[in-house]
Amino acid sequence: MKITGYLAIYASILSTLAFAWNVLQSRPKVRVDLILGTKGTGDALKLGVYIFVRNLSSHDVHLSNIKLLYPYRVVSLKDRLAHVWRFKRFPRRVGWVHSSLSNYSVESGCPVCLEARKSHQVFIPQPALERVLAEANDRAIMACVQDQLWNDVYSGKFKCPAPRDE
Repeated sequence: MKITGYLAIYASILSTLAFAWNVLQSRPKVRVDLILGTKGTGDALKLGVYIFVRNLSSHDVHLSNIKLLYPYRVVSLKDRLAHVWRFKRFPRRVGWVHSSLSNYSVESGCPVCLEARKSHQVFIPQPALERVLAEANDRAIMACVQDQLWNDVYSGKFKCPAPRDE
């Protein structure tokens, strides 16, 4: 094979990698995290959970809703298989309830335009969190962020600590 053949192979590999890189960079990337935290100072100090929504892409993302999820029942293998059969998709959140933050008097600040490389945070105080967990069968929660095109991004599972008696 001549040098021109090797150069053609190199150019085709390089252009394919550049195309793949551009496709990956054109999609918006949002990350959702739940973190235990406090708000306020002194006597007004409140314990709770923060929902952080981070825009990791170079594009603006328009958020329309932030929801909490909590488990309401134990899901069996039969339930998971029935879900796969009925909806033709992997059952990740079967047995979890989606609940709006407004049900617990928490302001989410949505709708909001999240600029590139910026974040948005929502604080859920401990009393509102306990109202959510009163309906759950486990002290685990998740957060879900929905953009205006109805794309959902979920956080990981967060185990809430039991409230301390003081």
